[in-house]
Amino acid sequence: MYDLSIVTDALKQIIIDALAASPLFGGGPPGFSTAVSGQHPQHPSLADCDLNLYLFHVTENKHLKNAFWSQSMLTGQPPGPPRQPVAYEPLCLDLYFLLSAESQTSYTHEQQAMSVAMRALHEYGTLQLATPTPTGQPASEVSITLESPTPDELSRLWQALTVPMRMSAQYRVGVAMLMPRTGLTEQPPPVQWTLLGGPTGGADAGIRPVLYGTSRHVRLTTPTGPSGYDQTPATAGPGQQFLLRGRNLADTDVVYLVEYTGGGEVETDVTATWRQPLPTPYPAVPADGVPFLLQVPAAAPPPGRYGLRAGRPSEPGYRSGTVPFGVAPVVDPDGGPLVAASGGVYTATVHNVPATGAQVRLGTAPLRQIGSGTPAAGQWHLSGTTLTFAAPAGLVPGRYAVHVRAADIEAQPALWAVVP
Repeated sequence: MYDLSIVTDALKQIIIDALAASPLFGGGPPGFSTAVSGQHPQHPSLADCDLNLYLFHVTENKHLKNAFWSQSMLTGQPPGPPRQPVAYEPLCLDLYFLLSAESQTSYTHEQQAMSVAMRALHEYGTLQLATPTPTGQPASEVSITLESPTPDELSRLWQALTVPMRMSAQYRVGVAMLMPRTGLTEQPPPVQWTLLGGPTGGADAGIRPVLYGTSRHVRLTTPTGPSGYDQTPATAGPGQQFLLRGRNLADTDVVYLVEYTGGGEVETDVTATWRQPLPTPYPAVPADGVPFLLQVPAAAPPPGRYGLRAGRPSEPGYRSGTVPFGVAPVVDPDGGPLVAASGGVYTATVHNVPATGAQVRLGTAPLRQIGSGTPAAGQWHLSGTTLTFAAPAGLVPGRYAVHVRAADIEAQPALWAVVP
């Protein structure tokens, strides 16, 4: 990234989208004119209510400030002229924004606008920017954090702005990376090699598999666009993939699912039904620890907390340590992310949801399960893979996430019900 205004524009768009369809205004725009600007607060617009998202301070991220030392050692970039190694590293910045509101006619308008803006930014723990990262990924991410400056710090800030103090909040956005003009250069080929020898026998010669844990990167589409988060230990449902991480993992190793029962443990070999080939650059899993890619099959175990362990066919009695993993229900995202009611009843497709013991919520509002028939207000019904439900009476109009939970394991977000 070469332009910090990309970050400002992305944050502004979040607020603009939130103002256009906020539950506070019945799912539509406010009844008064608003203007969202990245300008200095001393430049008011002609709208009734100004929202200013002003980038007032930029600092270098202290946690990444010295990262170039190890980077230069690994890459072998020259330490002297024409440029120091730091010139080949991205400049890692923390951006501090001042969000403020001012209405020409009503304190209610400015407080309502601030409420919508702060709620919208709160929903984004991380924000994807359509800019390349140092590792060449198609997008980079920044985190959004509401800061808590002291009253003394705020008073000094507003005195420096030379405008009357407004209702305001301070946000830290980081880490924004300004890329160097010239990246790392190609290194010369090696001229010396060192060969090490050891006993023959390969991966089975006393080098056993060791597991570290499970992890999963969840990708989803929200009403405001693509989003995602990382999950460790992983929970996954039918059709969803996750990684089993460890050391000394060989392609011939076996993966066991451990089910905890009242009388102990039940171990099941799931290698043939769960194991997936790793994508390039790992067409096959080498023995030095590249993780296993697993996918929960359609015939999934019931939702709950399980364990995973590894074994080796050449040592039938050996088992690695057990790492935690959760089997989850799944809400099908087809037709979403927004779903509307038909005749007051919403319909969704779900998988791996038990007939009894499951929970369904709209936002934080719990719904009550019924055995048959059409759900009334505040009820839900499951028929095979079809979930039907109705919003509770008196629920404020807006968008509510559909939460499905079973055996204390919750499905990843996929649908949002529009309550008129």
